[in-house]
Amino acid sequence: FVGWLLTLCIGLLSVLPLAAGAAPAPEISHSLRGVGDATIEQGEPLRIAVLVRAPRGANEAITLAPTSGTWADAIQVEIASATGGAPLIQAEAVGKPGAAQATLDRTHVAGGLWHFSAETMQRLAPGSYVVRSRLTIAGRAGWTGEVVSAPTRLQVVALSNTAERVTQRTVNRAQDALLSGRIEEAAGILDAVLKDTPDDMRLLTTRALVAEKAGNILAALLCANRAERTRSLTSKGPPPVELHELQTRLRQELPEAMKRTDKPAEWIWPPASVMKLPDSMSSQPGANAASAPGGAAPVTPATKPMSAATSVSSRSAVDVAASASPPVTPKLPVAAAGLPSPGALVPSNQLNDASIAADAAGQWAVSATAGTQYGRTQYSAMQATGAPNISVAGNSPDAWCPEGKNTGTDWLEISFAKSVHATEVRIRQNDTVGAIAKIEAIEPDGTTHVWWEGADSYKQPAVREIVWFAIRVPKTLYLVAKIKITLNLAARPGWKQIDTVQLVGE
Repeated sequence: FVGWLLTLCIGLLSVLPLAAGAAPAPEISHSLRGVGDATIEQGEPLRIAVLVRAPRGANEAITLAPTSGTWADAIQVEIASATGGAPLIQAEAVGKPGAAQATLDRTHVAGGLWHFSAETMQRLAPGSYVVRSRLTIAGRAGWTGEVVSAPTRLQVVALSNTAERVTQRTVNRAQDALLSGRIEEAAGILDAVLKDTPDDMRLLTTRALVAEKAGNILAALLCANRAERTRSLTSKGPPPVELHELQTRLRQELPEAMKRTDKPAEWIWPPASVMKLPDSMSSQPGANAASAPGGAAPVTPATKPMSAATSVSSRSAVDVAASASPPVTPKLPVAAAGLPSPGALVPSNQLNDASIAADAAGQWAVSATAGTQYGRTQYSAMQATGAPNISVAGNSPDAWCPEGKNTGTDWLEISFAKSVHATEVRIRQNDTVGAIAKIEAIEPDGTTHVWWEGADSYKQPAVREIVWFAIRVPKTLYLVAKIKITLNLAARPGWKQIDTVQLVGE
Protein backbone atom coordinates (compact mmCIF):
# COMPACT_ATOMS: atom_id res chain seq x y z
CA PHE A 1 0.00 0.00 0.00
CA VAL A 2 2.92 2.38 -0.52
CA GLY A 3 1.59 4.94 -2.97
CA TRP A 4 -1.88 5.48 -4.31
CA LEU A 5 -4.16 2.85 -5.80
CA LEU A 6 -6.55 4.79 -7.97
CA THR A 7 -6.98 2.02 -10.52
CA LEU A 8 -5.83 -1.16 -8.86
CA CYS A 9 -7.23 -4.30 -10.47
CA ILE A 10 -8.18 -6.63 -7.62
CA GLY A 11 -9.47 -9.56 -9.62
CA LEU A 12 -12.98 -10.41 -10.73
CA LEU A 13 -15.27 -11.37 -7.88
CA SER A 14 -18.50 -13.33 -7.91
CA VAL A 15 -21.31 -10.91 -7.23
CA LEU A 16 -24.88 -11.02 -5.97
CA PRO A 17 -27.41 -8.54 -7.33
CA LEU A 18 -28.44 -5.67 -5.10
CA ALA A 19 -32.08 -5.05 -4.39
CA ALA A 20 -33.75 -3.23 -7.26
CA GLY A 21 -33.48 0.52 -6.97
CA ALA A 22 -30.96 0.45 -4.13
CA ALA A 23 -28.36 3.22 -4.38
CA PRO A 24 -25.02 1.64 -3.49
CA ALA A 25 -22.67 3.39 -1.09
CA PRO A 26 -18.92 2.75 -1.10
CA GLU A 27 -17.30 0.67 1.60
CA ILE A 28 -14.28 1.91 3.53
CA SER A 29 -11.85 -0.23 5.50
CA HIS A 30 -8.34 0.04 6.84
CA SER A 31 -5.49 -1.99 8.28
CA LEU A 32 -2.69 -1.19 10.70
CA ARG A 33 0.74 -1.42 9.10
CA GLY A 34 3.72 -2.64 11.09
CA VAL A 35 1.59 -3.53 14.13
CA GLY A 36 1.24 -7.28 14.33
CA ASP A 37 -0.42 -7.56 17.74
CA ALA A 38 -2.59 -4.39 17.75
CA THR A 39 -0.20 -2.93 20.32
CA ILE A 40 2.00 0.14 19.93
CA GLU A 41 4.16 2.16 22.29
CA GLN A 42 3.42 5.72 23.31
CA GLY A 43 5.15 8.01 20.84
CA GLU A 44 5.65 5.26 18.21
CA PRO A 45 4.57 6.41 14.72
CA LEU A 46 1.69 4.53 13.16
CA ARG A 47 0.80 3.89 9.51
CA ILE A 48 -2.74 3.10 8.31
CA ALA A 49 -3.59 1.64 4.89
CA VAL A 50 -7.07 2.73 3.74
CA LEU A 51 -9.17 1.04 1.06
CA VAL A 52 -12.37 2.36 -0.53
CA ARG A 53 -14.32 0.06 -2.83
CA ALA A 54 -17.73 -0.57 -4.33
CA PRO A 55 -19.79 -3.06 -2.33
CA ARG A 56 -20.01 -6.60 -3.60
CA GLY A 57 -23.00 -6.84 -5.88
CA ALA A 58 -22.92 -3.21 -7.06
CA ASN A 59 -24.01 -3.08 -10.70
CA GLU A 60 -23.12 0.57 -11.26
CA ALA A 61 -19.86 2.42 -10.84
CA ILE A 62 -19.57 4.80 -7.88
CA THR A 63 -17.94 8.19 -8.47
CA LEU A 64 -16.19 10.05 -5.66
CA ALA A 65 -16.20 13.74 -6.67
CA PRO A 66 -16.01 16.14 -3.70
CA THR A 67 -16.82 19.83 -4.18
CA SER A 68 -13.26 20.83 -3.37
CA GLY A 69 -9.97 19.03 -3.04
CA THR A 70 -9.51 15.37 -3.93
CA TRP A 71 -11.36 12.26 -2.91
CA ALA A 72 -8.51 11.58 -0.47
CA ASP A 73 -9.22 14.90 1.28
CA ALA A 74 -12.69 13.53 2.05
CA ILE A 75 -11.18 10.71 4.12
CA GLN A 76 -10.42 11.07 7.81
CA VAL A 77 -8.49 8.50 9.83
CA GLU A 78 -8.88 9.02 13.56
CA ILE A 79 -8.15 7.47 16.92
CA ALA A 80 -10.65 7.69 19.77
CA SER A 81 -10.91 6.21 23.23
CA ALA A 82 -12.26 2.66 23.33
CA THR A 83 -14.91 3.88 25.77
CA GLY A 84 -16.30 6.37 23.24
CA GLY A 85 -16.18 10.09 22.70
CA ALA A 86 -14.83 12.45 20.07
CA PRO A 87 -11.67 11.64 18.08
CA LEU A 88 -8.48 12.44 19.99
CA ILE A 89 -6.04 12.63 17.07
CA GLN A 90 -6.22 12.49 13.27
CA ALA A 91 -3.78 11.06 10.73
CA GLU A 92 -2.26 12.82 7.73
CA ALA A 93 -2.36 11.43 4.22
CA VAL A 94 0.97 10.41 2.71
CA GLY A 95 1.26 12.23 -0.62
CA LYS A 96 -1.59 13.13 -2.93
CA PRO A 97 -3.55 11.02 -5.44
CA GLY A 98 -2.97 11.66 -9.12
CA ALA A 99 -6.62 12.56 -9.80
CA ALA A 100 -9.18 14.58 -7.86
CA GLN A 101 -11.94 12.05 -8.54
CA ALA A 102 -12.07 8.28 -8.21
CA THR A 103 -14.36 5.72 -9.82
CA LEU A 104 -15.16 2.50 -8.00
CA ASP A 105 -16.52 -0.59 -9.72
CA ARG A 106 -16.09 -4.36 -9.72
CA THR A 107 -12.41 -4.21 -10.61
CA HIS A 108 -11.21 -0.82 -9.35
CA VAL A 109 -10.67 0.55 -5.87
CA ALA A 110 -9.17 3.68 -4.36
CA GLY A 111 -6.83 3.82 -1.42
CA GLY A 112 -3.60 5.01 0.06
CA LEU A 113 -1.54 5.46 3.18
CA TRP A 114 -2.18 7.70 6.19
CA HIS A 115 0.13 8.12 9.15
CA PHE A 116 0.24 9.39 12.73
CA SER A 117 3.60 11.00 13.46
CA ALA A 118 5.63 10.23 16.57
CA GLU A 119 4.73 13.65 17.98
CA THR A 120 1.01 12.99 17.43
CA MET A 121 1.15 9.52 18.99
CA GLN A 122 2.95 10.93 22.01
CA ARG A 123 -0.32 12.65 22.94
CA LEU A 124 -2.00 9.30 23.63
CA ALA A 125 -1.47 8.02 27.15
CA PRO A 126 -1.17 4.24 27.61
CA GLY A 127 -4.62 2.68 27.34
CA SER A 128 -7.21 1.18 24.98
CA TYR A 129 -8.27 2.95 21.80
CA VAL A 130 -10.00 2.34 18.48
CA VAL A 131 -9.00 3.43 14.96
CA ARG A 132 -11.71 4.47 12.51
CA SER A 133 -11.66 5.74 8.95
CA ARG A 134 -14.53 7.71 7.43
CA LEU A 135 -15.40 9.03 4.00
CA THR A 136 -17.63 12.11 3.85
CA ILE A 137 -18.68 13.75 0.56
CA ALA A 138 -21.31 16.42 0.05
CA GLY A 139 -21.73 18.37 -3.13
CA ARG A 140 -21.95 17.99 -6.83
CA ALA A 141 -21.91 14.97 -9.13
CA GLY A 142 -21.32 11.48 -7.89
CA TRP A 143 -22.07 9.78 -4.62
CA THR A 144 -22.78 11.87 -1.53
CA GLY A 145 -23.03 10.82 2.09
CA GLU A 146 -20.85 9.37 4.83
CA VAL A 147 -19.54 5.87 5.46
CA VAL A 148 -17.50 4.76 8.46
CA SER A 149 -15.27 1.72 8.76
CA ALA A 150 -15.53 -0.91 11.44
CA PRO A 151 -13.35 0.07 14.41
CA THR A 152 -9.94 -1.52 14.87
CA ARG A 153 -8.68 -2.09 18.40
CA LEU A 154 -5.38 -0.46 19.35
CA GLN A 155 -3.53 -0.79 22.64
CA VAL A 156 -1.01 1.92 23.55
CA VAL A 157 1.62 0.81 26.08
CA ALA A 158 4.60 2.40 27.80
CA LEU A 159 8.07 2.16 26.33
CA SER A 160 9.54 -1.35 26.65
CA ASN A 161 12.89 -2.96 25.90
CA THR A 162 11.63 -6.43 25.03
CA ALA A 163 13.01 -7.72 21.72
CA GLU A 164 9.62 -7.68 20.00
CA ARG A 165 8.82 -4.12 21.07
CA VAL A 166 12.29 -2.84 20.15
CA THR A 167 12.03 -4.34 16.66
CA GLN A 168 8.55 -2.95 16.01
CA ARG A 169 9.45 0.48 17.36
CA THR A 170 12.62 0.63 15.25
CA VAL A 171 10.90 -0.49 12.05
CA ASN A 172 8.04 1.98 12.46
CA ARG A 173 10.39 4.87 13.22
CA ALA A 174 12.45 4.01 10.13
CA GLN A 175 9.37 3.70 7.95
CA ASP A 176 8.14 7.07 9.20
CA ALA A 177 11.47 8.63 8.21
CA LEU A 178 11.25 7.01 4.78
CA LEU A 179 7.77 8.45 4.23
CA SER A 180 9.24 11.92 4.71
CA GLY A 181 12.20 11.25 2.41
CA ARG A 182 14.72 11.11 5.28
CA ILE A 183 16.53 8.06 3.92
CA GLU A 184 19.84 8.49 5.73
CA GLU A 185 18.01 9.01 9.04
CA ALA A 186 16.04 5.79 8.43
CA ALA A 187 19.31 3.91 7.86
CA GLY A 188 20.77 5.27 11.09
CA ILE A 189 17.69 4.26 13.10
CA LEU A 190 17.93 0.68 11.84
CA ASP A 191 21.71 0.35 12.06
CA ALA A 192 21.75 1.39 15.71
CA VAL A 193 19.85 -1.81 16.52
CA LEU A 194 21.13 -4.08 13.74
CA LYS A 195 24.73 -3.78 14.91
CA ASP A 196 23.78 -5.87 17.96
CA THR A 197 21.00 -7.99 16.38
CA PRO A 198 22.17 -8.62 12.79
CA ASP A 199 19.75 -11.50 12.19
CA ASP A 200 16.45 -9.77 12.94
CA MET A 201 14.35 -10.53 9.85
CA ARG A 202 12.05 -7.49 10.09
CA LEU A 203 14.94 -5.08 10.63
CA LEU A 204 16.88 -6.61 7.73
CA THR A 205 13.89 -6.42 5.39
CA THR A 206 13.34 -2.75 6.20
CA ARG A 207 17.08 -2.06 5.87
CA ALA A 208 16.96 -3.62 2.41
CA LEU A 209 14.17 -1.22 1.46
CA VAL A 210 16.26 1.70 2.71
CA ALA A 211 19.29 0.62 0.66
CA GLU A 212 17.11 0.13 -2.42
CA LYS A 213 15.63 3.59 -1.93
CA ALA A 214 19.18 4.98 -1.74
CA GLY A 215 20.08 3.25 -5.00
CA ASN A 216 22.45 0.56 -3.67
CA ILE A 217 20.95 -2.69 -4.96
CA LEU A 218 23.91 -4.75 -3.74
CA ALA A 219 23.49 -3.61 -0.15
CA ALA A 220 19.73 -4.15 -0.41
CA LEU A 221 20.16 -7.68 -1.74
CA LEU A 222 22.66 -8.53 0.99
CA CYS A 223 20.15 -7.51 3.68
CA ALA A 224 17.21 -9.27 1.98
CA ASN A 225 19.14 -12.51 1.53
CA ARG A 226 20.25 -12.51 5.15
CA ALA A 227 16.65 -11.92 6.22
CA GLU A 228 15.50 -14.92 4.17
CA ARG A 229 18.34 -17.09 5.55
CA THR A 230 17.29 -16.21 9.09
CA ARG A 231 13.62 -16.94 8.37
CA SER A 232 14.31 -20.26 6.63
CA LEU A 233 16.28 -21.56 9.61
CA THR A 234 13.39 -21.03 12.03
CA SER A 235 10.14 -21.52 10.10
CA LYS A 236 8.58 -23.61 7.38
CA GLY A 237 6.60 -22.41 4.41
CA PRO A 238 7.12 -19.46 2.10
CA PRO A 239 8.61 -16.15 3.22
CA PRO A 240 6.42 -13.14 4.01
CA VAL A 241 4.99 -11.53 0.88
CA GLU A 242 6.98 -8.32 1.38
CA LEU A 243 10.31 -10.16 1.60
CA HIS A 244 9.51 -12.50 -1.30
CA GLU A 245 8.60 -9.64 -3.63
CA LEU A 246 11.58 -7.58 -2.47
CA GLN A 247 14.08 -10.35 -3.28
CA THR A 248 12.51 -10.91 -6.68
CA ARG A 249 12.63 -7.21 -7.52
CA LEU A 250 16.22 -6.79 -6.36
CA ARG A 251 17.46 -9.76 -8.38
CA GLN A 252 15.86 -8.27 -11.47
CA GLU A 253 17.55 -4.94 -10.79
CA LEU A 254 20.96 -6.43 -10.00
CA PRO A 255 22.35 -6.82 -13.58
CA GLU A 256 21.89 -3.11 -14.24
CA ALA A 257 23.33 -2.22 -10.83
CA MET A 258 26.46 -4.24 -11.62
CA LYS A 259 27.26 -1.81 -14.44
CA ARG A 260 27.65 1.12 -12.06
CA THR A 261 31.14 2.24 -11.12
CA ASP A 262 30.37 5.00 -8.62
CA LYS A 263 31.04 4.44 -4.94
CA PRO A 264 27.90 4.49 -2.75
CA ALA A 265 27.94 6.66 0.35
CA GLU A 266 29.22 4.88 3.46
CA TRP A 267 25.89 5.15 5.31
CA ILE A 268 24.05 3.19 2.61
CA TRP A 269 25.85 -0.02 3.60
CA PRO A 270 24.47 -1.86 6.66
CA PRO A 271 26.70 -2.27 9.74
CA ALA A 272 29.67 -4.65 9.72
CA SER A 273 27.75 -7.21 11.80
CA VAL A 274 25.30 -7.63 8.90
CA MET A 275 28.03 -7.71 6.24
CA LYS A 276 29.83 -10.58 7.98
CA LEU A 277 28.58 -14.06 7.13
CA PRO A 278 27.04 -15.79 10.17
CA ASP A 279 29.04 -18.66 11.64
CA SER A 280 26.23 -21.09 10.79
CA MET A 281 26.58 -20.16 7.11
CA SER A 282 30.32 -19.72 6.70
CA SER A 283 31.02 -23.10 8.31
CA GLN A 284 29.02 -25.01 5.71
CA PRO A 285 31.02 -26.61 2.85
CA GLY A 286 30.73 -24.56 -0.32
CA ALA A 287 29.05 -21.58 1.33
CA ASN A 288 31.60 -19.11 0.00
CA ALA A 289 31.61 -20.76 -3.42
CA ALA A 290 28.00 -19.79 -4.14
CA SER A 291 27.87 -17.62 -7.22
CA ALA A 292 25.92 -14.39 -7.29
CA PRO A 293 23.40 -13.51 -10.01
CA GLY A 294 25.22 -12.63 -13.20
CA GLY A 295 28.34 -14.54 -12.13
CA ALA A 296 29.63 -11.94 -9.66
CA ALA A 297 31.99 -13.01 -6.91
CA PRO A 298 30.50 -13.67 -3.47
CA VAL A 299 31.27 -11.68 -0.34
CA THR A 300 33.68 -13.42 2.01
CA PRO A 301 33.31 -13.24 5.80
CA ALA A 302 34.26 -9.93 7.43
CA THR A 303 34.68 -8.30 4.01
CA LYS A 304 32.72 -5.12 3.33
CA PRO A 305 31.93 -4.28 -0.30
CA MET A 306 33.26 -0.84 -1.23
CA SER A 307 31.89 -0.41 -4.74
CA ALA A 308 29.28 -1.72 -7.13
CA ALA A 309 31.93 -3.98 -8.63
CA THR A 310 31.65 -6.22 -5.56
CA SER A 311 28.53 -8.37 -5.22
CA VAL A 312 26.90 -10.67 -2.71
CA SER A 313 25.49 -14.14 -3.04
CA SER A 314 21.79 -14.27 -3.82
CA ARG A 315 21.56 -17.73 -2.28
CA SER A 316 20.98 -18.38 1.39
CA ALA A 317 22.95 -20.95 3.39
CA VAL A 318 19.96 -23.26 3.27
CA ASP A 319 19.79 -22.99 -0.54
CA VAL A 320 23.51 -23.69 -0.83
CA ALA A 321 23.36 -26.74 1.41
CA ALA A 322 20.32 -28.09 -0.43
CA SER A 323 22.04 -27.75 -3.80
CA ALA A 324 24.63 -30.38 -2.79
CA SER A 325 22.07 -33.14 -3.19
CA PRO A 326 19.39 -32.70 -5.88
CA PRO A 327 15.80 -33.49 -4.85
CA VAL A 328 14.42 -36.88 -5.69
CA THR A 329 11.48 -36.81 -8.06
CA PRO A 330 8.77 -38.97 -6.48
CA LYS A 331 6.86 -41.60 -8.37
CA LEU A 332 3.30 -40.48 -8.93
CA PRO A 333 0.31 -42.84 -8.86
CA VAL A 334 -0.90 -44.27 -12.17
CA ALA A 335 -4.51 -44.18 -13.35
CA ALA A 336 -6.51 -47.19 -12.15
CA ALA A 337 -6.26 -50.31 -14.38
CA GLY A 338 -4.00 -48.39 -16.80
CA LEU A 339 -7.00 -46.73 -18.43
CA PRO A 340 -6.32 -43.55 -20.41
CA SER A 341 -7.35 -40.29 -18.75
CA PRO A 342 -10.48 -38.82 -20.40
CA GLY A 343 -9.47 -35.21 -19.92
CA ALA A 344 -7.56 -32.88 -22.21
CA LEU A 345 -5.64 -29.69 -21.42
CA VAL A 346 -7.51 -26.55 -22.40
CA PRO A 347 -5.43 -24.15 -24.54
CA SER A 348 -4.29 -21.09 -22.60
CA ASN A 349 -5.83 -18.71 -25.16
CA GLN A 350 -9.24 -19.97 -24.09
CA LEU A 351 -8.67 -19.08 -20.44
CA ASN A 352 -8.87 -15.62 -18.89
CA ASP A 353 -10.24 -14.12 -15.69
CA ALA A 354 -13.11 -12.24 -17.33
CA SER A 355 -14.64 -15.14 -19.28
CA ILE A 356 -14.17 -17.61 -16.44
CA ALA A 357 -15.81 -15.34 -13.87
CA ALA A 358 -18.72 -14.74 -16.24
CA ASP A 359 -19.33 -18.43 -16.94
CA ALA A 360 -22.83 -19.17 -15.63
CA ALA A 361 -22.09 -22.91 -15.61
CA GLY A 362 -19.10 -22.49 -13.29
CA GLN A 363 -19.09 -22.61 -9.51
CA TRP A 364 -16.36 -21.82 -6.98
CA ALA A 365 -15.38 -24.14 -4.18
CA VAL A 366 -17.03 -23.77 -0.77
CA SER A 367 -14.67 -25.88 1.34
CA ALA A 368 -11.27 -27.54 1.04
CA THR A 369 -8.80 -29.85 2.73
CA ALA A 370 -5.17 -30.56 1.93
CA GLY A 371 -2.36 -32.94 2.70
CA THR A 372 -0.46 -30.09 4.34
CA GLN A 373 -0.87 -26.35 4.59
CA TYR A 374 1.30 -23.50 5.77
CA GLY A 375 -0.61 -21.63 8.48
CA ARG A 376 -3.95 -22.24 10.13
CA THR A 377 -5.55 -19.34 8.26
CA GLN A 378 -3.09 -17.75 5.85
CA TYR A 379 -1.87 -20.18 3.16
CA SER A 380 -4.50 -22.71 4.32
CA ALA A 381 -6.58 -24.96 2.08
CA MET A 382 -9.63 -22.75 2.68
CA GLN A 383 -7.81 -19.91 0.91
CA ALA A 384 -8.43 -21.83 -2.33
CA THR A 385 -12.22 -21.43 -1.98
CA GLY A 386 -14.43 -18.67 -3.31
CA ALA A 387 -13.85 -16.37 -6.26
CA PRO A 388 -10.35 -15.21 -7.28
CA ASN A 389 -8.94 -12.62 -4.88
CA ILE A 390 -5.29 -12.34 -5.92
CA SER A 391 -4.40 -9.79 -8.58
CA VAL A 392 -0.60 -10.00 -8.73
CA ALA A 393 1.46 -13.09 -9.50
CA GLY A 394 3.70 -14.29 -6.70
CA ASN A 395 3.54 -15.28 -3.07
CA SER A 396 0.25 -14.48 -1.32
CA PRO A 397 -1.18 -15.57 2.05
CA ASP A 398 -4.61 -15.58 0.34
CA ALA A 399 -3.74 -18.78 -1.54
CA TRP A 400 -3.25 -22.39 -0.49
CA CYS A 401 0.41 -23.27 -0.10
CA PRO A 402 1.69 -26.70 1.02
CA GLU A 403 4.36 -26.94 3.70
CA GLY A 404 6.83 -28.60 1.33
CA LYS A 405 8.68 -26.67 -1.33
CA ASN A 406 10.78 -28.74 -3.73
CA THR A 407 10.42 -32.41 -2.76
CA GLY A 408 7.62 -34.94 -2.51
CA THR A 409 3.98 -34.60 -3.47
CA ASP A 410 0.98 -32.91 -1.89
CA TRP A 411 -2.72 -32.63 -2.61
CA LEU A 412 -5.68 -30.28 -2.38
CA GLU A 413 -9.27 -31.55 -2.27
CA ILE A 414 -11.96 -29.03 -3.15
CA SER A 415 -15.70 -29.41 -2.42
CA PHE A 416 -18.55 -27.65 -4.23
CA ALA A 417 -22.02 -26.68 -3.06
CA LYS A 418 -23.77 -28.42 -5.97
CA SER A 419 -22.89 -31.79 -7.47
CA VAL A 420 -22.98 -31.55 -11.28
CA HIS A 421 -22.48 -33.53 -14.47
CA ALA A 422 -19.13 -31.90 -15.10
CA THR A 423 -17.32 -30.86 -18.28
CA GLU A 424 -14.29 -28.92 -17.01
CA VAL A 425 -12.22 -27.91 -13.99
CA ARG A 426 -10.16 -24.70 -13.86
CA ILE A 427 -7.33 -24.06 -11.40
CA ARG A 428 -5.87 -20.58 -10.85
CA GLN A 429 -2.16 -20.73 -9.95
CA ASN A 430 -0.58 -17.55 -8.57
CA ASP A 431 2.94 -18.80 -7.75
CA THR A 432 5.36 -21.39 -9.22
CA VAL A 433 3.22 -22.61 -12.08
CA GLY A 434 3.66 -26.08 -13.58
CA ALA A 435 3.55 -28.52 -10.65
CA ILE A 436 0.06 -29.98 -11.19
CA ALA A 437 0.51 -33.70 -11.84
CA LYS A 438 -2.93 -35.26 -11.44
CA ILE A 439 -6.62 -34.25 -11.46
CA GLU A 440 -9.33 -36.51 -10.00
CA ALA A 441 -13.09 -36.07 -9.88
CA ILE A 442 -14.93 -37.48 -6.88
CA GLU A 443 -18.59 -38.51 -6.79
CA PRO A 444 -20.81 -37.81 -3.75
CA ASP A 445 -20.33 -41.44 -2.61
CA GLY A 446 -16.54 -41.17 -2.81
CA THR A 447 -15.99 -42.94 -6.14
CA THR A 448 -12.93 -41.45 -7.82
CA HIS A 449 -12.25 -40.86 -11.52
CA VAL A 450 -8.86 -39.82 -12.89
CA TRP A 451 -9.37 -37.00 -15.39
CA TRP A 452 -5.76 -36.20 -16.19
CA GLU A 453 -2.28 -37.28 -15.17
CA GLY A 454 1.07 -36.14 -16.46
CA ALA A 455 3.61 -33.31 -16.47
CA ASP A 456 2.55 -29.75 -17.17
CA SER A 457 4.53 -28.37 -20.13
CA TYR A 458 4.02 -24.74 -19.10
CA LYS A 459 7.03 -22.51 -19.83
CA GLN A 460 7.70 -19.71 -17.36
CA PRO A 461 8.02 -16.33 -19.13
CA ALA A 462 10.50 -13.63 -18.12
CA VAL A 463 7.78 -11.89 -16.11
CA ARG A 464 5.75 -14.01 -13.70
CA GLU A 465 2.04 -14.30 -14.36
CA ILE A 466 -1.09 -15.81 -12.86
CA VAL A 467 -1.94 -18.90 -14.90
CA TRP A 468 -5.08 -20.97 -15.28
CA PHE A 469 -4.71 -24.74 -15.64
CA ALA A 470 -7.86 -26.38 -17.03
CA ILE A 471 -8.88 -29.93 -17.93
CA ARG A 472 -11.91 -30.53 -20.16
CA VAL A 473 -13.77 -33.86 -20.24
CA PRO A 474 -16.85 -35.21 -22.02
CA LYS A 475 -19.90 -34.44 -19.93
CA THR A 476 -19.83 -36.98 -17.12
CA LEU A 477 -22.68 -39.44 -16.65
CA TYR A 478 -21.93 -39.32 -12.94
CA LEU A 479 -22.24 -36.37 -10.57
CA VAL A 480 -19.06 -34.64 -9.40
CA ALA A 481 -18.98 -33.24 -5.85
CA LYS A 482 -15.25 -32.76 -5.32
CA ILE A 483 -12.02 -32.29 -7.22
CA LYS A 484 -8.64 -33.54 -5.98
CA ILE A 485 -5.46 -31.92 -7.27
CA THR A 486 -2.08 -33.61 -6.80
CA LEU A 487 1.10 -31.55 -7.03
CA ASN A 488 4.58 -32.81 -7.84
CA LEU A 489 6.57 -30.40 -5.68
CA ALA A 490 9.83 -31.40 -7.34
CA ALA A 491 8.58 -30.45 -10.81
CA ARG A 492 9.51 -26.76 -10.45
CA PRO A 493 11.62 -24.97 -7.82
CA GLY A 494 9.71 -22.61 -5.57
CA TRP A 495 6.60 -22.44 -3.38
CA LYS A 496 3.49 -23.73 -5.15
CA GLN A 497 0.27 -21.80 -4.56
CA ILE A 498 -3.33 -22.10 -5.78
CA ASP A 499 -5.72 -19.15 -5.55
CA THR A 500 -9.01 -20.85 -6.41
CA VAL A 501 -10.71 -23.68 -8.31
CA GLN A 502 -13.81 -23.58 -10.53
CA LEU A 503 -15.92 -26.58 -11.54
CA VAL A 504 -18.02 -26.35 -14.73
CA GLY A 505 -21.13 -28.45 -15.29
CA GLU A 506 -24.87 -28.73 -14.89
